[in-house]
Amino acid sequence: MKTALILPGSLWYAPYVRIYTRQLDRLEADYAIISWNREGDDHAEGFQYQERCPQGHGSASLSAYRGYIKYIKQTIKNEDFDHLIVFGPQMTCLLAPMLLRRYRHRYIIDYRDLSIEQRPGFRQLFALMLRFSCANVVSSPGFLPHLPKAEYILSHNIGGERWEVKGERSPSSDSTVSNLPHLTPHSSPLKVLTIGAIRDLEANMEVVKALANREDIIMQFVGKGSAASKIEEYCREHDIRNVTFTGFYEKKDEAQYVEQCTVMNIFYPRVITHDTALSNRFYLSLQHHKPMIVTRGTTQGDYAERYGVGIAVDDCHNLADDILTFLTQDHAAYEKRCDDLLAQFMEDQKRFEAAIKQFANS
Repeated sequence: MKTALILPGSLWYAPYVRIYTRQLDRLEADYAIISWNREGDDHAEGFQYQERCPQGHGSASLSAYRGYIKYIKQTIKNEDFDHLIVFGPQMTCLLAPMLLRRYRHRYIIDYRDLSIEQRPGFRQLFALMLRFSCANVVSSPGFLPHLPKAEYILSHNIGGERWEVKGERSPSSDSTVSNLPHLTPHSSPLKVLTIGAIRDLEANMEVVKALANREDIIMQFVGKGSAASKIEEYCREHDIRNVTFTGFYEKKDEAQYVEQCTVMNIFYPRVITHDTALSNRFYLSLQHHKPMIVTRGTTQGDYAERYGVGIAVDDCHNLADDILTFLTQDHAAYEKRCDDLLAQFMEDQKRFEAAIKQFANS
């Protein structure tokens, strides 16, 4: 059996695909990734559509999407895949005729953002696609109230080396815990890290303005995205000197950047797409025991407040004081709360992995 994993865009913006490839590798399954190398900097892997998006990853035109869909269909025909894993409601709806005609009950829908399926017409089509899928996977419980009634499997962006290093262990018995940096307000300067896709200009600017030119804090932006250059330009124009920009980085280096920070910035604007999602940074924060800055009233904010694993704020007016106050607590107790929450997530992950095993062997 041969499986295709169909991404809506570049590999760099889809770290979640590794949740599937790790499991498929363990099963020694035959698979290939189909992706769209929109910015031209993805490593060669699987089948890649090479149409560039000069204005950035999010600027794909309708004609470019048509070209990518044509490429996907031709690749599937040439390679004669038995199963498909389709990421995102856009790709699911755009590929609907082919999926219904040739792959009923032989495709998985992986859902990670509220999107086109919230619009009239598309909602009905997406509900139909859910009925004829083999499994429907969602990455956040926050999505469920907004989706059609169906059976869903929850999958978290955890697993692999990061989980093996930080996850399945008892904090009180693991000797490596005492060797981890217990960062406090007295460890100066504190490092506030924003890593991955840098897209949300307004929210990131709020963080920058709140912490600008503090001698005890460094802000680090590591990644690329539509907002990165604008934030950097603002800092240059306003002589904000405690912000650094790294740009594109290799995913294999991600853990190193996280380990060197004090706090992770996941402060997002209050829009429904962000309110309902669990980001890659959310899991990085838990796995590496780095307190998160999150937006109160969101799915991430609810977890942070309920489990005491981060700083949930409505705005950034008192952000520096909020960070310093959070860091005064017992760090070992904080680490245990992170691990307890991850242990709950791993129960969801076991069910997800069982579903993928059944799918790959069917």
